[in-house]
Amino acid sequence: MKQLPAETVRLLSSSQVITSVVSVVKELIENSLDANATSIDVKLENYGFDKIEVRDNGDGIKAADIPVMAVKHYTSKISCPEDLESLTTYGFRGEALGSICCISEVLITTKTAADDFSTQYILDSSGHVTSQKPSHLGQGTTVTALKLFKNLPVRKQFYSTVKKCKEELKKIQDLLMAYGIIKPELRIIFTHNKCQSFKEDSAPTKT
Repeated sequence: MKQLPAETVRLLSSSQVITSVVSVVKELIENSLDANATSIDVKLENYGFDKIEVRDNGDGIKAADIPVMAVKHYTSKISCPEDLESLTTYGFRGEALGSICCISEVLITTKTAADDFSTQYILDSSGHVTSQKPSHLGQGTTVTALKLFKNLPVRKQFYSTVKKCKEELKKIQDLLMAYGIIKPELRIIFTHNKCQSFKEDSAPTKT
């Protein structure tokens, strides 16, 4: 027996946290809600396997948090076990973004009220920033995940049929409808392959 390389361990654990396109969307939407967003745009290309983009108008990510914003087990939600008893946020484990980085190519664009302009960051598979450049986007955060499951061929094969992909798309629509019901003040727009299929809390239209 031999110990698994750290990269393999990260990949295996990430594949348990992020199991589908809908799990990516769910984690990113809950990050947006925790950032006090009132407007969220979700865009998918090729059922999310080519591209998933979630854009919000929330608080943005503070400059001091940028270097570790997607590194696993870094979180602003809790600092000790006792904090679990008074949680008011969706996320607290510090795993979502780090896990998404392990199984896709991730870009994060963010701006806080204190920033003069937004900045786009490119992340590596460990969630570390590899490069950055100015952006034109307004306050809030946009997370883009490209080539989902690029290094998990069996998982990608599982979703290779049109039937499976359409089932996943329906799950995303149902998820967004649920958020629209419990948060009527929230504006949500969902677009697949540049065709809008859901807006706010209205019933999804066929695409």
